[in-house]
Amino acid sequence: MSTNLSERMKKRLPVPYTDSLPEEIKSNLGKWADRKFHGGGIIEHISEKGDHLFTIKVGSPPNARFSSNTLRVFADIEDKFGIGTLRFTRSGNVEFISDSLEKSLLIKNEIEKMGFHAGGWRNSLWSIGSCTAYLSCTTAVADSSSITKVLYDQFGKYFTDEESIPAKLRISVAGCPTACGGLTSDIVVVGHYGDAPSFDPQKIGLCLPRSAKALEVAVPEVVMVCPMKCISAFKKDDDTVGIQINREKCIACGRCKDVCDYITFDTTKIGISILVGGKSSNTGRGQNLAMVLIPWIPISPPNYREVVAVLQKIIDMWKGNAVAGERLADYVRRIGLREFQKALDIPVTRWNNTEFVSSEFGIRQFPVR
Repeated sequence: MSTNLSERMKKRLPVPYTDSLPEEIKSNLGKWADRKFHGGGIIEHISEKGDHLFTIKVGSPPNARFSSNTLRVFADIEDKFGIGTLRFTRSGNVEFISDSLEKSLLIKNEIEKMGFHAGGWRNSLWSIGSCTAYLSCTTAVADSSSITKVLYDQFGKYFTDEESIPAKLRISVAGCPTACGGLTSDIVVVGHYGDAPSFDPQKIGLCLPRSAKALEVAVPEVVMVCPMKCISAFKKDDDTVGIQINREKCIACGRCKDVCDYITFDTTKIGISILVGGKSSNTGRGQNLAMVLIPWIPISPPNYREVVAVLQKIIDMWKGNAVAGERLADYVRRIGLREFQKALDIPVTRWNNTEFVSSEFGIRQFPVR
């Protein structure tokens, strides 16, 4: 027992990232001086030592799910034409690395034969991120992975540079308002119920204290998690605990369902919210969380025509009016969310009447002494 524990304690978590780097990268750490782009998906890194490496970015399936066989083929391609390393980006894309443009083009050709595409550099769609949703999540409202596939089919032309856009673009798709897909993308699509929940009056007791006396010292979790305070607990005649939901105040965020399986939503009223203006980089106007553009629209799988139409309208608006190099997030912040909504003919209600809150943080904010 003690021996096993001793061996376990020798493990290094995390393992130093330099341990598995190829020598071509390790010998140039901190010495990259320039870069060049070679069409869709290929970037050349130039070291101050005169070394050249080429990264080929490959778009992934929704939620970055690959079969083990696909990964083996990727590894074979990299071993044959690259320097023997693969990187899986935080957006789920795959990066191959080679030491010549000729070999990079061969890698690009091989992955295109497999049905994948290279792209996502400079002024292009860098990725459409997706949470797991129906694949393995118990709280998913909408199937983010199938929505992501439809969006890639429609907007993949911006990933592969077949059509130009003013700047880098990130899109995230989340299956529920928990938003594991992220809220710092230019456009965020979020699965959202279209009505307040209900509950089984008998089974709900499994999520509540057994005795109403407990209410004197603690708030039930299903009540506590509600951001709108529209769920309240009360003492029933039999000294047990009951709850009631103020349906007028409810925003259908699903937090209550996250903590209690006996809260139920009407699955025939599934839709999405659309947010814009998120960005995590410190370029342009700095970082910001996405803001609610459209609070809710119904969706119709498998084609999700409503989602595609709205996002196309948003992108067209940005393409037609942004200055060169201006992210969609920066464009929305420059003209203001109200003007953006007005230009897109989107009604403003209390649910998307978002006041802009600056989250800029960087060296520009510190006084010069």
